[in-house]
Amino acid sequence: MKAGKKKEKVRVQDIAKVLKISASTVSRALNDHPRISKDTKDKVKLAASRLGYQFGMPQLLNPEKAEAIIVMLPSLDNNLYREILAGATDFLHENAFQTFVIDTRGNDEHAHSILQSYKKYGISGIIHVISNRNIPGDFYSVPKRDALPLVTVCEPESNTGLSSVLPDLFQGFFKIAQYLKSLGIKKTALLLEDENKPEDCQIVSSFESAMETLEIDKAGLSIFYLSDEGTWSAKNIKDLLKGKKRPQAILVKGAHATLEISNIAKGLGLQIPDDLLLIAMDAESGVSSSTANLSLLKFPAYEMGYAAAEMIMYQIHHPDAERKTSVKAVQFILKGSAIRVKKM
Repeated sequence: MKAGKKKEKVRVQDIAKVLKISASTVSRALNDHPRISKDTKDKVKLAASRLGYQFGMPQLLNPEKAEAIIVMLPSLDNNLYREILAGATDFLHENAFQTFVIDTRGNDEHAHSILQSYKKYGISGIIHVISNRNIPGDFYSVPKRDALPLVTVCEPESNTGLSSVLPDLFQGFFKIAQYLKSLGIKKTALLLEDENKPEDCQIVSSFESAMETLEIDKAGLSIFYLSDEGTWSAKNIKDLLKGKKRPQAILVKGAHATLEISNIAKGLGLQIPDDLLLIAMDAESGVSSSTANLSLLKFPAYEMGYAAAEMIMYQIHHPDAERKTSVKAVQFILKGSAIRVKKM
């Protein structure tokens, strides 16, 4: 009987399916996110009420009635990480878990100290969003010794032996590379954040693999990373766009960073997409009117967070379960910033 009742519980995904919008949009609407319109919020809340969605979960505040999970992530300022967090917390709240969010600010020593002393928090599991692919193999030695349920989002280079959730970037980049090849694009640039971030490393390897599969010359691929200050250098972008080796297409990590580059390009007299194709790599499409026209490689961040929370709960109820990897597909959404009419 209990299993039947659990199946009947209304989830964020159920509301999203009825309204034909993304689960992350539903989550944002229910939490009064400033970027969600009042009309959308009203529609979501009305649908949630009709479906019997439980808005309040006061039992989460009582540690005697709920499990507690730590969600540890590198930054709350990053849209990708925020969407992962939204997916994880939605699932955990739906299943009466308390959630403790820890922003490590990309400090691996801080993350490691939490893993070493997790018992004082009285928690039942940890979801760790990894920001550094070079973390050592013994990073998780204490929770692994104690058989603490633990799931990573993205993977380091070393084999952790833990359950993990990953984006399937290859199929997305294959579609992008195939599209660029069809337009005769020979010079492409990737503008990323940090070569030590697992997702950035996977972006490079996936795009290069797609190019190899399609027999595209990798000599036309350039890769750039953020400056040490952590911001895009307008001067460097201008130099790139004015140089003789100016790329014909640029893939940028982050929708708002892509918008900044679009503005710089237009200031130099370049037309988007006639002179330059722009594709953003981010977790959400159409987050504002200014970015709604950007082509997007959409990371399944919300789905990754939700899957990580599902895996944590399963480990809690099945301590001897084998560790596994869940892979979530990305989506290539072609819009105005990269649509170019083929010349006959």
